[in-house]
Amino acid sequence: MLDAQHGAFASFEQKWLAANPEQATVALFFAPDARLRAAAFGCLIHELEQAAFGLGEAHVAEVKIQWWRQELLAAASGSPRHPVSAVLFADPRTAKVDATTWTALADGALEMRHVGAGSDLGSLLSSHAVLYTPVAQAEAALFDVSATTIPATAKLWTISHLLLALRHLADAPERLPVPLDLLARHELTRAALAEVTPKRGELVREVLGGLSAVLQRALVEMPCGLLARRVRARLDLALMQNAMRAGDPLRAVMTPPGAARWKALWWSWREARAAARD
Repeated sequence: MLDAQHGAFASFEQKWLAANPEQATVALFFAPDARLRAAAFGCLIHELEQAAFGLGEAHVAEVKIQWWRQELLAAASGSPRHPVSAVLFADPRTAKVDATTWTALADGALEMRHVGAGSDLGSLLSSHAVLYTPVAQAEAALFDVSATTIPATAKLWTISHLLLALRHLADAPERLPVPLDLLARHELTRAALAEVTPKRGELVREVLGGLSAVLQRALVEMPCGLLARRVRARLDLALMQNAMRAGDPLRAVMTPPGAARWKALWWSWREARAAARD
């Protein structure tokens, strides 16, 4: 995927693929230039998500996100320093992305550090729009997809994040990826989420059921959407449906959505074929 000029980029690509293994299969259905563009954009979003959600120390996270904000401004002006932005902004397609979108990405990641638990599923999803709407805007411009798909694409990004965040429900309930109304309905406290109980299982099933319904509607709303996003959504949906049937749905969610290589290949082929017909 990389030539000698992009050698410094390789370690960031490997980190991204470790978190999103299905994208190595999706890349087989891209033209070479789109393949590198998709990898660079995926790496950028992965770095921002790691800073927004993966760092425990608030000061460290905020410094890192602010650094990325300055880096994206510099890259948009023709002076990238980071290997990821150097590869991404070397692609002429980045000129199609409005400059304000790049800063909105960093500002959205910073805002995620201060987002609390949603009162219901709708508010939980909408609270993440400040990050994932500019993500969807940039992705649509980079891959020449209609702007009408942006709201649905943002929902798919958000659901993928929340599905991964559920893995930490038991050990980091303060970053609650479930609506507060479901805690009340199932008579659970945040502390009780660390225990494997029937109540917790039913709560997780209801969360997954709600996310699955939103995901399926979003797929209908973006019939000609991005291949990478639609394949990940199909894998997310399969994982959630399997988890809802499991005795301990939270344990079942621990499986990475893209770990099933044959499923990734199957859905990549089907989605690429459907896109070619449109």
